[in-house]
Amino acid sequence: MVLLATMSCGTDAASERQRIAEQTATPRATRLASLDARGHPAVLEIAMPELIRLMSKTRPLTEDELQNLRRGCPGFVCVYQGLGLKRWPEAAPETRAYLRLEDALNRRCPAAQTNFVFLKQAWWDTGKPPISDAATGEVPLSAITRLKPGWYSFNYAVYFPETTTYAWINHRDYGFPINLFQPQKAYISLLPPPLEEYRPAQIYCSTCR
Repeated sequence: MVLLATMSCGTDAASERQRIAEQTATPRATRLASLDARGHPAVLEIAMPELIRLMSKTRPLTEDELQNLRRGCPGFVCVYQGLGLKRWPEAAPETRAYLRLEDALNRRCPAAQTNFVFLKQAWWDTGKPPISDAATGEVPLSAITRLKPGWYSFNYAVYFPETTTYAWINHRDYGFPINLFQPQKAYISLLPPPLEEYRPAQIYCSTCR
């Protein structure tokens, strides 16, 4: 069994959507700094203190955001999404999924909202990629599942269009003393996280915020 991250949250997606729908999107002026892999030909591995320093160039992270980072890759995406989610970023209202990055980037958001794009990797729910909508390129969010008999595997990454950079975290903070041997690390790259035998599928998600 492959376990890339462990979640302890108990909130369900429906209640999370309702709660987030009532909140105001994070103002642009207070958003965290974009990460930048330009100039690095390979995947750049960085320790968590350095990641936090890079994220904090525009403002300090709140205690809630630091706690969210400790959840690993989904928490990292939720922090940059800026809507206060504490479990899965795809639970944000009106989040849509696509097979291609270009289609996710081309999604038009209402006035005063911006398009936040992230990547999710796991298993195809039906064992193969879905057929995308001919006009929009959209596919169901349910096309990917974290569960497969004998397996529980997933990964999430943020995409920063202004720097054409992907960023992700290896796993949650396991706490002392395990984190001495398996510390949280972050990765930034001009390429998405590689697909694996135990994580062969990916979709690009778009949230208007």
